[in-house]
Amino acid sequence: MARAFLGQELVCLANNEVGLLGRIVVALAQENIFILHLLAYTVGETGYLKLITNSNDLPKAKKAISYFIPRIEEKEVLIVEFENKVGTLATVAKVLGNHNIGIRCVYGTSADGFKITGVFSTEDNQKACNLINQEK
Repeated sequence: MARAFLGQELVCLANNEVGLLGRIVVALAQENIFILHLLAYTVGETGYLKLITNSNDLPKAKKAISYFIPRIEEKEVLIVEFENKVGTLATVAKVLGNHNIGIRCVYGTSADGFKITGVFSTEDNQKACNLINQEK
């Protein structure tokens, strides 16, 4: 079905400014930090950025963007990889719902056409990870 594991995400809040995302990704590139998953959006005057990198050195990533971002937090997330087929996300959502695990946030991509990667924040990431990995 799917493969799940825990990861760390940087959650950033800043004033909504034109060009801010560009400054952030350039700062990360200059430190040779590769972005694996990214979600950016605005609500009113506030910009939100969720970021997962290939570097296990989150302090390095935080330092690289801290000049531009006044508030940066590290959060545990559940990363789920599954086939890019109809219904695979439904199966994951059903497992979580059947075990009364609420989903706070989810985003994902299907860059290669074969695999979908979903980034979840749930009420219990560890339990969700175990349940997804047990599902056949």
